[in-house]
Amino acid sequence: MNAKSNTAKGEHAPQVGVVDPQRRNSPLRTDPDQSFERMREQVGDEAAGCYFNDVHYEEDSFMRIGGTCLRCERGIWVEAGTTAPLSP
Repeated sequence: MNAKSNTAKGEHAPQVGVVDPQRRNSPLRTDPDQSFERMREQVGDEAAGCYFNDVHYEEDSFMRIGGTCLRCERGIWVEAGTTAPLSP
C-alpha cells in the first residue's frame, strides 16, 4: 500500500489509531530527551516524509494518536502538542 496523505494543519490531522509493528512505520519521538540526530542516523538522509502503518505522509504533515498530535520532520514523527479528541 502506498497511499499518500498531505495533512498540513494539526487541527485537521487524521486520527490514525495504534502502531501496527507488522507494517512500515517511521520512528516516533515523543520524549524530548531522545536525541533527534541519533534517530536521524537510523532513518538515513534519504527519508522523504514519514510512514505510519504503510501510509506515506509528506514532510510537515500531521497525524493524531489519541490526544497527541505528531508532525513528520525529516523522516521522524515528533510530538507537536496535544489536541482535544474529536466528538464521535
